[in-house]
Parts: sequence; C-alpha cells; structure tokens
Amino acid sequence: MRSILRAGKVFSFDPAQGLGLIAPCGGDEHVPFRAQAVRFVDVVAEGQLVIYAIERVDAAVRAVEVRPA
Repeated sequence: MRSILRAGKVFSFDPAQGLGLIAPCGGDEHVPFRAQAVRFVDVVAEGQLVIYAIERVDAAVRAVEVRPA
C-alpha cells in the first residue's frame, strides 16, 4: 500500500549498487530506495530535494516514485 507524497533530501546514494537513503523533512528515520524507483531523471545526488511515496511491504518500508522536488 502506498502513502501520500512526502518530501526529503537524498542522504546517500550508491549508483554502483543502485541503493540509497532519503532523510525525510520532519526528522523521521531514513527511508531506503532503489535506483529503479527514481522517476524523471537518470540519477539523484546526495543533498538533492526529492518527493516520494512510501510503500510498506510486510514490516519494512521503502520509498517509491522518487522524483526531483
């Protein structure tokens, strides 16, 4: 199930592994994302503002539909 769109900054992103973390605005825990979740650009950079949705799978969460803000 996906949630409403949220805002945050890319905390880290490793293009070789295709994995990253988003630091949500508001100070919640970092949210993981995969490179395949990035939309409208080929790659994101650390510190870049993004908008994303949360997808819950079992007990875990991840960012989906990650796009530049």
